[in-house]
Amino acid sequence: MKYRNPLVSIDHPTAHYGDPFVFRYQGSYYLYVSTPDGATNIRVYRSDDLVNWNYLGDAVKEPLLEAAYAPEIIYAYNRFYLITSPKGNGHYIYVGDLPEGPYIRLTDNINSMIDGSFFVGSDAKLHLLRADHAGIALLDVDESGHLTNRRNLDTHLNAWTEGPSLFYRNGYYYLTYCGNHLLSKGYRIAYATSTRFDGEFVEGDNNPLLINTGEGYTRLGHNSVTLGPDLDGFYVIYHTMEQDTLGFLPRKFMVERLQFSGRLMHASVSSFEIEAPHRPYFETHVPMLSLKSVDKFLLTEEATESRFTLETSIKGIGASLIMGYIDSSHYHEIELAEHVLKITKHDGHGSFTSIVPCPFDFTHFHTIRLIADEKSELLIDNALIATLDKFNAGRIGFKGIGSYGYTAFTNHANGSSDAEYPCVLPGIIDARHGRNASEAIIDSVDEIYHRELTTTTYDYVTAHGGKFALFAYAHINKDVALTVNGQAITIKPTISEYNYLPYFLGYFDLATSGTLSIETLKGNFDFKYFTIDEVRPYKLKDLFIHDNGWLIPKGNHDSYLLEEELHSSHDVELEFVIDAIRPNDVFGLLLETREYSNEYPQARFPLLGYLVGFEGSLLVVDRLHYGRLRIYDRPTGIKDGEIHRIRATLSNGKIEVYLDGTLLIVTTISAPGHLGGGGLYASYGSAVRLRHPLKQG
Repeated sequence: MKYRNPLVSIDHPTAHYGDPFVFRYQGSYYLYVSTPDGATNIRVYRSDDLVNWNYLGDAVKEPLLEAAYAPEIIYAYNRFYLITSPKGNGHYIYVGDLPEGPYIRLTDNINSMIDGSFFVGSDAKLHLLRADHAGIALLDVDESGHLTNRRNLDTHLNAWTEGPSLFYRNGYYYLTYCGNHLLSKGYRIAYATSTRFDGEFVEGDNNPLLINTGEGYTRLGHNSVTLGPDLDGFYVIYHTMEQDTLGFLPRKFMVERLQFSGRLMHASVSSFEIEAPHRPYFETHVPMLSLKSVDKFLLTEEATESRFTLETSIKGIGASLIMGYIDSSHYHEIELAEHVLKITKHDGHGSFTSIVPCPFDFTHFHTIRLIADEKSELLIDNALIATLDKFNAGRIGFKGIGSYGYTAFTNHANGSSDAEYPCVLPGIIDARHGRNASEAIIDSVDEIYHRELTTTTYDYVTAHGGKFALFAYAHINKDVALTVNGQAITIKPTISEYNYLPYFLGYFDLATSGTLSIETLKGNFDFKYFTIDEVRPYKLKDLFIHDNGWLIPKGNHDSYLLEEELHSSHDVELEFVIDAIRPNDVFGLLLETREYSNEYPQARFPLLGYLVGFEGSLLVVDRLHYGRLRIYDRPTGIKDGEIHRIRATLSNGKIEVYLDGTLLIVTTISAPGHLGGGGLYASYGSAVRLRHPLKQG
């Protein structure tokens, strides 16, 4: 089955779907969205496939819920909790017995700004993430809704940051967040990762995760993340907002499959037909009717392979979950006991039991997920409880007296099903995918997988055929010869203190769907991922004052000149005169610029790329990412009132900077490669004149 973004419910095709939150429970999905101005009800929808949504009714309705921002739910303390912040004026918490409600109010206004998002930890305790001026804040929540122990997670987008969402997958906690202003085309989603849920988050190297300021759907933000119907993939659900001549239209929502390679997480923005989420290999909502009674067991007729993911909803002290069943003497068992799980392996020679502490109360339903791979992980209500040894193939089922809900399994684990889905372009293709992906190993430095490329193929889809640019984030020591779809390429290594650099592989004509084949003919090509950009012009931006061949920055806002053509490498120069050297004046050349948006309140430097120029008399190289980060600088003896010439080159991760013909800076950047434009920048009111036109080599 295929589907096309954006999505709405067939029951409400013109409704508002801002801030979409999706919660998976017993094989179904529940969608909550923000309430528009004037309405006092929180709507809830249900789906079995993440694509087709039916309206269930109101989860809760009362006058104080007018314009209820970003409602979200979770299962904690053996009931459902709902949180929302009406009109952004603090939060209220509600409780209910079903994911769709009805909910009753538990608390008065508990403040804490906006965009509350729940998370259950391995201790079975409830936690709250929410927006904050310093980034995303984390708090503890008790059963009564009382908040304590606030701490900031140091995750922000250089200005207002909101819409947090946190989930666990395969050893890492992934925190997503968005900003800065929902009406700006530069509204975007970023992420950070940690090995703990309450701190030490590291921003993703490929941030932002999702952004588009060009043609197509823009203003992408406020997401949630959920496990897919196939039990193996994760999906990000976020909104987009279109604009016509009359103003902004109601927000719709998008659903994209996430890809993972260690700490690296990536997704593509799609607005064309793509593969819909697959079903699991086996599933039932009524195990008592679907499973077969064998001796003292209730078992599936189907058997898992040795790699599998299993999910079930279960309650009952003394009940057992069965995996790897061959016969009554050969199987694995997880028995639910008070405050512990008894995990037993029966191998025909005896039984071997280990005890795992468990803070969840199984006199109530809880969702167990077992991910069986080279190592196995046991999760309860999405919280990691234990890391276990490998399990055997075999039938699954239950033993003992208990209540059993939705039960399913798939013969995939930790993203192995990704190969069944074509790569969505433009986007990233990582070393964990494609032919020979099993050879990938994790890098101890950045914890992203890499592998030696011999030959690999990738199926892909894209909106329309055309020209695309291919970059590799790779490590090479000597000249490498490759072929990409039969086209020969030679790459020379860039000398750097970094192991991995971005290398441009060439331009390629791609159809709307097909196969990308890459083969190494000579040398060693060790890569982590490819980035594939569509070749498309951007609209020219020119915010300078033009005066007799000179460009003069405006006095009330920063000035940009961004060219239309995009390049894989850059050789740019210009002449300039500093009329007065002032330490806070910043100006210079822009390289690899893309995703510019200066509408509504945004972080300063609202684009992606690099700045090579001056801060006062200091020669600088900065990374721009809706903010500014120093890469390199060098003092100069430059004087005001003189004409000078600056030249900057960027190719295969290497930046060179010349001042008046003298090479002053050579540095390299270890970051994804992209197409981008050249340009000029000057901070507002800078006492500088730049010679027009910009020269692009």
